[in-house]
Amino acid sequence: MRTCVIFILPLNNTPPPDVLAVQITDDRLAFDLEDGRSVSVPLAFYPTLLLATPEERAEFEICHSSVHWPKLDCDIGSDGLLRGAKEARKFAGAATARKTKAAAGIKS
Repeated sequence: MRTCVIFILPLNNTPPPDVLAVQITDDRLAFDLEDGRSVSVPLAFYPTLLLATPEERAEFEICHSSVHWPKLDCDIGSDGLLRGAKEARKFAGAATARKTKAAAGIKS
């Protein structure tokens, strides 16, 4: 007879920390968080931002724990940055296609 033991861990119901400030350099994305932490990741984690122009990167909106780039249709949350999550491949592919079109002078 086999015995199976299941451990149930409590869920973490703590909401992600709000973003207070965003810094983007040529190679890093950083968020300053309400709890005093600053977290940064390589910009290469987010090809949409990596391939964007400095002007496109500079236009963002902070909404609580998330940052939105309207012209790029890109959203990044503090929880994802804290986990080191990378942009999904389908969005990275769309960013590459957009950059290729722009280089060829094709309007979307």
